[in-house]
Amino acid sequence: MADYSFTAERLLNPRELVHPINVGTAPPSPGIYAWWFAQGALDVPEADYQRLDGYELLYIGISPRKPSAAGNTSSGNIKTRLDAHANGDASRSTLRRTLGVLLAEQLGLTLGVHKTREHYGDGERLITRWLRDNAKVAWVTDPRPWEAEDELLEHAVLALNIDGRSDAFAKSISDRRRVALAAARAAG
Repeated sequence: MADYSFTAERLLNPRELVHPINVGTAPPSPGIYAWWFAQGALDVPEADYQRLDGYELLYIGISPRKPSAAGNTSSGNIKTRLDAHANGDASRSTLRRTLGVLLAEQLGLTLGVHKTREHYGDGERLITRWLRDNAKVAWVTDPRPWEAEDELLEHAVLALNIDGRSDAFAKSISDRRRVALAAARAAG
């Protein structure tokens, strides 16, 4: 078991989990966030996920992103990023794109090109409703959220954070996202 920083520990053991309808209460500050999903709501491999009140921690993210090597910074914040995940579309949310491929059959979703952007069109409202029924979120403000993110990506079990992973589940999600994107572009 890793010894976690204060920020990472607060994300792994939050005081409360917030309903997606209430992501607007997040501050417009830099930080790290965690999406918790009802146990069994997603077809993910059995693993030692962090659990709390019937939910499993499956995805983390940050805003703003880590500054580039050239020192370029982003003006993003956790409030706008959480809103993109909770209420936006898959063209602006890797979490929603991943959920879309995992829930495609269950919700009848097809990725398409809509006004030059790849997302699930009217199906986005189904993803939003699914999130409201099956997910909660927690966040921690931090001026350098990428440090806690690196720590958690290295040590925590997070099924939906697939970048940099080569296990069968991550490869399957990556392949499914790639196929859905190619089909959307071919049809659009």
